[in-house]
Amino acid sequence: MRSEGQLSVDTPSIAESLHERFSRLNRQLRSIELPQGMTQERMSALAIIDSRGPISVSALADHERVRPATMSRMISALEADGFVKRLNDKTDGRGVLVATTARGRKAFAHAQQRRLGQLSAALNELPQDQLELMQSLAGALENLTQILDTPKS
Repeated sequence: MRSEGQLSVDTPSIAESLHERFSRLNRQLRSIELPQGMTQERMSALAIIDSRGPISVSALADHERVRPATMSRMISALEADGFVKRLNDKTDGRGVLVATTARGRKAFAHAQQRRLGQLSAALNELPQDQLELMQSLAGALENLTQILDTPKS
């Protein structure tokens, strides 16, 4: 949060610039060829399931900001590929939780390694001062995403 004594900055201009650059970066990252059977959406779901799971399909859909029916279809496909398994929810007799399998963790790790390898190679082409700025930017982006994730009343 800015205080009265700070320099005025053009936040709408910064927002527009960030949006343009991140949209382009996202498209570039999405163009990285992933292993057979892996998509960006599957990677995102597997990351959440692995870090927060076992997790319900509805909680996963909320996190990924998609409809539960959409997430249910994705989970069925991930299950058919052996990347996730469904478990009974011990706290809710009707509930089902989703957890990653060893195969799912391995597939995710392989796809993530491929993506991060290419991003790391690109970062290595930047001069040291820009790398240091990227490191600072990563922390600022974490703060920004937390602000955006906080529900507004």
